Amino acid sequence: MHVVVVGLGQVGEAVVRALEAQRHDVVAIDRDPERTAWAEEHFDVATLCGYGASARILKLAGCEKADLLVAVTDQDETNLVAALTAKHLGTRRGVARVQGADWVDIGGEDGVAVGLLGVDAVFNPRVLVARELARVARSAGALEVIELAEDRLEMVQLELAEGVRALGRPLSQLALPDGVRVGAILRAGTLLVPGGVDVLRPGDRAYLLGLPSVLPTVLSWFTERLVANHVAILGGGVVGSTLARQLVGTATRVTIIERDTDRAEQLAIEMPEATVVMGDGTDLHLLEEHRIGGCDLFFAVTAEDQANLLGALVARRAGVARTGILVHRGEYEQIYHQLGIDIVVSPRAMAADVILRHCRGVDVRKLTALAQGQAELIELQAPAGCRAVGVPLARLDLPRGAMVGAILKPDRVIVPGGADVIDAGDGVILITTSSARRGTARLFRGGSA
Repeated sequence: MHVVVVGLGQVGEAVVRALEAQRHDVVAIDRDPERTAWAEEHFDVATLCGYGASARILKLAGCEKADLLVAVTDQDETNLVAALTAKHLGTRRGVARVQGADWVDIGGEDGVAVGLLGVDAVFNPRVLVARELARVARSAGALEVIELAEDRLEMVQLELAEGVRALGRPLSQLALPDGVRVGAILRAGTLLVPGGVDVLRPGDRAYLLGLPSVLPTVLSWFTERLVANHVAILGGGVVGSTLARQLVGTATRVTIIERDTDRAEQLAIEMPEATVVMGDGTDLHLLEEHRIGGCDLFFAVTAEDQANLLGALVARRAGVARTGILVHRGEYEQIYHQLGIDIVVSPRAMAADVILRHCRGVDVRKLTALAQGQAELIELQAPAGCRAVGVPLARLDLPRGAMVGAILKPDRVIVPGGADVIDAGDGVILITTSSARRGTARLFRGGSA
């Protein structure tokens, strides 16, 4: 694919890196000559220095023949205009990132607006982060929750505690109920897609894939943390306020800690159901004074990574059971976990997920990276004539590191066994490591190839 990327900030850099790894033809645009020079030095991509919404610059980038334009500058208006201009020039698809508070209500449950203002996909990564954290807060003991198949299927990440039922026996002997399976295991920072002989160990992080009606019945097999009655949120910006709005009105008590006086007063007026504390959320005395240590979850979601990390560590010191942080440098996730942080979310990673969804050769409906891109959770439609159709899964030649997690029939969702068969037009949930991606994709290409 020929892809034009407008904006070489943190998100643009991550997108270019991912696109280059998948061998797409990439042209990157930025107004800062230092950024374009850095991109040329570190990636095998073409670059242009200039205003990314300019028709002249976009023509030079080859937008007349481009399959996709991705606009991820720091200016919302620039991104929208760039996507619209590229579409006018002939680009097949345009994707634009927005970040401001005026864009918190766009999109459906997945936070992506399709066709907004004539742009194929418009998304706000800060809203995606807030919705992800809200799902975690509502899900017993989960460190991550991914909704699939229009909420008919979920994947949850759980850290295994000592002594829980799922430990010490092969997965084939766990006797999980129909509708649930272990889709992946994260062990010491390395992700594997397991087989029936694999055994779970204390400290592992298990990704459970299953039906929402069945998953809650087995969570206690994997974790002892099952309730989040009280959630504290450090930071009342776009992420913090959106997260709070997702939780207020539920059975969960919400406390927001915001150091800016005007912002704290505004939040107190907008959300009277929440408790708003004005002050420094990294101050242990403040947390102790307001009994934050009794919270089940503490989310630090300010705009500063260092403040989020420090706030979460102080909250842990105060006695909080679980902590989560927003970070812009997602590559340090393993270090954060080693420091005792339970949940790490990155707007940059979520933005890359949305963008890469538009760079697949098959009909991908949803794509989510697992464990910093070590694997992908892919939702696609099986085309007629592909090799995966009409073959029992036990005989499907899936490469090592890949798994069919679910089959989406018109009237039901199947968490399959070896005898189940994919029919043409079925939706399919795939879990695949990076090494197995190409071999898996070949099975779902249309025609006889």
